Amino acid sequence: MRFGLLVGVLSVGLAGAAMAETVRLEVLGDSVVSTYQAAEGQGPAVLLLHGFTGTRDELPVEGTDDTVYIRFARELAAAGMPSLRIDFRGSGESLETPWEETTFSGQVIDAVAAVDWMAAHPDLEGREIAVIGWSQGGLVASYLAAERPDLAGVVLLNPVTAPADTFGALFGAEVMAAGLAAASTAPVGFTLPWGVEMELNGAFFQEIPDSDPVGAIAGYPGPVMVIVGLNDDLVAPQPEMGQRVLDARTGQSDQLVAMEMDHVFNVFTGPEMLDEVIATTRDWLAGL
Repeated sequence: MRFGLLVGVLSVGLAGAAMAETVRLEVLGDSVVSTYQAAEGQGPAVLLLHGFTGTRDELPVEGTDDTVYIRFARELAAAGMPSLRIDFRGSGESLETPWEETTFSGQVIDAVAAVDWMAAHPDLEGREIAVIGWSQGGLVASYLAAERPDLAGVVLLNPVTAPADTFGALFGAEVMAAGLAAASTAPVGFTLPWGVEMELNGAFFQEIPDSDPVGAIAGYPGPVMVIVGLNDDLVAPQPEMGQRVLDARTGQSDQLVAMEMDHVFNVFTGPEMLDEVIATTRDWLAGL
């Protein structure tokens, strides 16, 4: 499969870092809007994948002017690691594809296109490429590692490792049953536990029972780090959910890190835990 590229149309500054450029990746005729953060130095280039209902910048961080992935990108750049963060089709600014058409498999296609764009970027020639995936982005990163086994490393942050368990609890039995029974293009409406109302087509629900991110990453030959929050009540229980990744892999240089935080790194109370996650991730990537 071939993916085209539309060159960036906007540059914005990030305090204390090199310029960030908005680029558009053409994927199956639609645009995946992304932010490329340049960096000086020789560290790996890093792809950041957002979670369910998220965007490429991710959640705001209380007490700062940052969002999770803007803060991540700035700190990675300061350590010599350029990055690309993408809005999956249907999310953020990538709205040529409607949100209700999003699927795991579609997001994997977007992630593969992003890695291929990075590999072809003249500023990144010769650099290793690593990926960070948060929550559902961790599920996608696991499948990406199977598709691109030459990745230098994979970081999974509170990843969805058992989709049927996590999404079954998130949606509830009635919504799951309706989604599994619906036609693949038929929208199913529901309300998330935090009050957001939305629709997803039957295709999203029908991929859940057959999705196996742990199996997908089991054969990836590179190193994996999994960071989980012991107070995560969305992907739960922890650290057991994160441990599943390591248990499926043998003879690998992997690491599981458990921290006293919730699914969103406690960002609704401040940046302290997020900064610990970023530092742990940065240091691990620097050692690849």
